[in-house]
Amino acid sequence: MLKIITFLALFTAVFFQACSTFNYKTYDEKTNEHIDDPEPNYKLTLDEDFQDFTSYMFIGNRIENFGTYFNTYFNALENFDNAYEDYVTRDLVNYNERIDTVFAKPNLSQEAKDNFNKAIEKASKVIQYHKSSEFMDKAVLLVGKSYYYLGDYLKAERKFGEFASRLSSSKLLDEALLFHARTQLRLDNEKPALERLQNLIKTSKDKQVVSESYQTVAEYYLSKKDYESSIKNFKKAIKLSSDNEFKAQMQFIVASVTARLNPKSAVREFSKVLDYDTSFDLEYLARFNYSKNLILSNDFAKAQRSLEDLEVSYKDNPEFLGKIYFLKGTYYEQKGDNKRALNQYYFVITNYPSSVPSSDASFRIARYYENKLKDYLNSYRYYKYSTEQGAGTYSSEASRKIEIFKKYFELQSKISGSVINTDYDNEFKIKTGKEGENGIENKEKGDEGEGIGKPSGLSGTYYYDSLETSQVDSARIKEEEIAKSKFELAELFLYDLSEPDSSEYYLNQAFEQSGDYDFKAKVLFALADLFRTLNNEAKSEEVLRQIIREFPNSTVANSTRALLSISAVNENTYDSSDSLFFVSEEKFVAQDYEAALSGFKEIIVSFPGSKHLDKALYACGWIYENILMNPDSAYFYYSSLVKAVPDSEAASLISGKVSAYESFKAPVDSTVISNDSLKNEPPPLEENNIQKIENKSEELKEENPETPMKKEEGAPVEDPTGNEK
Repeated sequence: MLKIITFLALFTAVFFQACSTFNYKTYDEKTNEHIDDPEPNYKLTLDEDFQDFTSYMFIGNRIENFGTYFNTYFNALENFDNAYEDYVTRDLVNYNERIDTVFAKPNLSQEAKDNFNKAIEKASKVIQYHKSSEFMDKAVLLVGKSYYYLGDYLKAERKFGEFASRLSSSKLLDEALLFHARTQLRLDNEKPALERLQNLIKTSKDKQVVSESYQTVAEYYLSKKDYESSIKNFKKAIKLSSDNEFKAQMQFIVASVTARLNPKSAVREFSKVLDYDTSFDLEYLARFNYSKNLILSNDFAKAQRSLEDLEVSYKDNPEFLGKIYFLKGTYYEQKGDNKRALNQYYFVITNYPSSVPSSDASFRIARYYENKLKDYLNSYRYYKYSTEQGAGTYSSEASRKIEIFKKYFELQSKISGSVINTDYDNEFKIKTGKEGENGIENKEKGDEGEGIGKPSGLSGTYYYDSLETSQVDSARIKEEEIAKSKFELAELFLYDLSEPDSSEYYLNQAFEQSGDYDFKAKVLFALADLFRTLNNEAKSEEVLRQIIREFPNSTVANSTRALLSISAVNENTYDSSDSLFFVSEEKFVAQDYEAALSGFKEIIVSFPGSKHLDKALYACGWIYENILMNPDSAYFYYSSLVKAVPDSEAASLISGKVSAYESFKAPVDSTVISNDSLKNEPPPLEENNIQKIENKSEELKEENPETPMKKEEGAPVEDPTGNEK
């Protein structure tokens, strides 16, 4: 009473002119007459004794407080409470299923979002029109908290900052500072947030604020995956709180975090949730997760009884019952009874379509096809179906798998040369309740999934119908595309599907199939890295040394040398046609003459200035002369060599052969080496002239035995690489 008298004396002395029989204001109306929205003296208006006194003495103050509460603030608070109930339920589920994303933006229902926004709208009217009421600080705090739960942290931070600067005399200040710290943590402004929380723990007289400060610190540790520190602080929050519903929520979170560390311990922690006052939803979540962790602990006898109790208790709640039936599927799966587990998952899909349980059941089926059966076609279909059923527990993982398998089938289609059909077939539609036309199974093209999920063994080999350059080039390009697809598939198996054996298989396939010098070296480098990943250092080093031995001028050669502690070499000596020449030379030595001929022709056409031009021309002529027995084509390349690179060693070797040919037949025009001229092979030599050239060859052999058109039978034939045949 003395305090009220003191206030009365103070107000009478200082604000006498502002007094009114009907309404008492804490600002001078005359001084502020030109201000549309003058600020009251919040130090006075937020004092409970002041509000009690003015409400009793001044009917205007009484009416303002009464009207503000029932017409505006009460409705705002009601909207907020309804929205918050939805938030709590969803937040607890989030703790249970995606606990490390504790600072993620809340996943609210549209109804909850609407209610929070209505709370903001109505509380803002209190701030705008009723600043002198006793609900001013409550309204500002309500707006800030609504923004916070909506995930609009920038607006929330501004509102809590405004509260601290303007309404510091409010008894709600500690709660506002608590939410300010929470908001800062979500904006990654950790240092001031943690300092503010520690200060509240030490100085606040409100035990619930201290309890929730410990909760917030626990959430911070949880975001850092420091589970032990998180649990420790959550338990402190439980101990200090006098709110049994809050205790139940915190205990549920303790149990959820414990489940990450030890399912057996989590069983005990979830059972403790029921020791407190729980909502209907929280009781279900606690019992559900109690059963779930019994399953994970392989305590199947208790798990079975618990599941039966859940079925009976929630038989009239379809949303909960669908999840319980899904959990029953995980029970069978954990026991190793895959047949009953799959049947249970199909039951969920067909009876609870377009739901979280259906999405989760589809995901589990997809995972079974992927990991157990290596059936990637059906695995892809069920991952896709999982995302179509709604936002399930595994939605992010399912979406990631879909992208992986999309890439997988694109690559397999390139390798096989035909598009693999990944659409739902009738068998899939029947199993999931999406029956096909007339309910009759009709295998579509590609549905069999032949080779899907395992190394297909497709060599991708293309045989040349002719030796026309355009056809050879087309086939070679196709070969390279397939080789590159196999390389990408190997990477997919290694990094996305964790199948190193399949990765090694496709790397070897890519290496064998490609004729690209640099690409082959790159494949070997990847193979060495694979062996190193598998801790097989010996095989890794063996492959690295193969790169240095067979591909010393490749783009990965110096990186390889570095791994082998060998000095790097100057890469400037590398010619743009080197890789093609070295690969063609490899093909020649391996007696793959058609592939070698294709490569040497590509050098002639695409790299006319190459340092390998003379050898490429000589090699083409030699293959036509000695392997394909086509003297006209041999002459075409030999004569081109003599005219294009007359001073080369290769030109001196075949000049006699060119002269012999020209003595018996009008020469083919080879004065110009160009793409057009070399894309057209010279016409085949007439039958009656072949013997004449061979006879003339014999004569020349006696005069110059080093340059015969045809070697004697059994005599060694010199090839362009310097070896004997």
